[in-house]
Amino acid sequence: MAGSRPVRSSAAQAPGLTDKLARWGRTLLASPLRLLTLGHRTPGSFFAVAPDGWPGNAVAGQRLLSGSFLAFGESGPILLGDQDPPWQRSGASPLWIAALNGFAWLRDLRDCGDPSGVALAVHLVDDWMGREGRFFSGASWQRDVLATRIVEWIRHYDWLSSAADPGFAGRFVQSLGRQRLHLKRVSRTGLAGHEAVAVLKAQIFADLAFLREGKGFEKSLDQAVLRLSRFVKRYVLHDGVVAERAPHLQLAVLRHLLDVRAALISAERRPTAEIVAAIDRLAPMLRFFRHGDGGLALFNGTWEGDRATIDLVLARSGSAEAAPAMALASGFQRLAAGTSLVIADAGSPPGRGTDAQAHAGTLSFEMSAAHERLIVNCGVYPGAPREWRHFMRFTAAHSTAVVDDTNSSEITEHGALEYRAGNVLVDRAEDQGAQWLDMSHDGYRSLFGIIHRRRLWLSPDGGDLRGEEMFTGHEGRPVTIPDKRFIVRFHLHPAVKATLAQSGQAVLMRLPSGRGWKLRASGAGIGLAESIYLGEEGRQRRTEQIVLVGQIPAEGIAIKWALTRMEG
Repeated sequence: MAGSRPVRSSAAQAPGLTDKLARWGRTLLASPLRLLTLGHRTPGSFFAVAPDGWPGNAVAGQRLLSGSFLAFGESGPILLGDQDPPWQRSGASPLWIAALNGFAWLRDLRDCGDPSGVALAVHLVDDWMGREGRFFSGASWQRDVLATRIVEWIRHYDWLSSAADPGFAGRFVQSLGRQRLHLKRVSRTGLAGHEAVAVLKAQIFADLAFLREGKGFEKSLDQAVLRLSRFVKRYVLHDGVVAERAPHLQLAVLRHLLDVRAALISAERRPTAEIVAAIDRLAPMLRFFRHGDGGLALFNGTWEGDRATIDLVLARSGSAEAAPAMALASGFQRLAAGTSLVIADAGSPPGRGTDAQAHAGTLSFEMSAAHERLIVNCGVYPGAPREWRHFMRFTAAHSTAVVDDTNSSEITEHGALEYRAGNVLVDRAEDQGAQWLDMSHDGYRSLFGIIHRRRLWLSPDGGDLRGEEMFTGHEGRPVTIPDKRFIVRFHLHPAVKATLAQSGQAVLMRLPSGRGWKLRASGAGIGLAESIYLGEEGRQRRTEQIVLVGQIPAEGIAIKWALTRMEG
């Protein structure tokens, strides 16, 4: 694959709580609790809003009951002795530690089908408060982990209180108040990207929880809602794509905002126009990024995702707007005809502050036929080995062209992008049902004086996708450094079986359904090479890629290819 660019934890229910109120989604819990003061404005009462409505994983819950926690492909014990408590278990990966300390797994225990699940949950929350709640450092107090834990504790408070001892409520509210204060202190500056949405959501949940304490919490709530509203107005681009340009974050941010909307409505407050508008923009674009199999397209660190979760998020969004054909602000394009779907990245990489996990995949595309994926990017699932997470950011891990084994945008040692493919142009046209895309980027101009231009044409019936790859000098000038090798890559989904045919002049591909496709090309050598697919969570799968290889002369070169459906 291409290298980097050269140097350059209960309380009794409140009196009068009715089942009807619970069905409405608003729960008043606990009479006022008097706590010892641990700092200024430590809350004394608690108000839980919008109980958690997301389904848990019963299998994961049963695993927890057996004493094991699985996250990001790593399994570890959770009922350890005093010498090695689970919250900072020695030898565990940072991702496993973060997931455990985030407590999102509470819903797995809640929905595991075993009444003993709540007792274990209370025990673990109490254990955390006794071991970790006294300190404000370490992985369990990272800003994103802290934000997740605050939300999950608040949303599961009613369930936890049903099995806890009388003293649990005081410990719980005291700890939660401390966590709220700490989150506010560490979130005054430096919030960016999807983390900002998660952190501000947690602040809103915490302020709503302690709203009965007085005007100070009212003011804090108003400030957090205003801050979130202003942030999402610019963070969710005009076309509805999040600034990181990553489909999995599109899903995560939409889910966060749906939670905020539900919490505010539960507290009889109206969500702001900016939050409502962001939800309305996000939902159609989440549909945009779905392939025929219901999973997500693999751009900028995304994996296929859980189809049922995506369905539920879209249903709860309340938006019935269909996926658009294009995203003008972010540059993504979508061609759909017959049973064929092509999604292309025809925009500039994410900007500074949102590019820490961005991929150098400019002009890459993916294609699915009905419910089967055909052409893919390599993707990367959460928890993949560090080296693979790095390599999957390379241009060569995407279905696009690579020049001189060099990334189209430099991936620095700190993870940000430099010398990015910044001047990305796209033109779109339709003619009698056929659809055209004409795209180009200048990521190789500063190094080699080369512009990569890609043209795609999809037939009205979706059975014929044709492409042209052009490597030319800038504005008609000769290539500055000629004779550089190019490789145009078409990564195949692992379920696709490929063979060379016609004396090595074409590649035949067969999908699990038995449908066949053929790719042929002119102007470059064609071949098959090994590849890897990390688009399924927790799995590294071997696959293949079709490669078109050649040299770029001073006068430039054009390579034509055609991907056609084989009838019968």
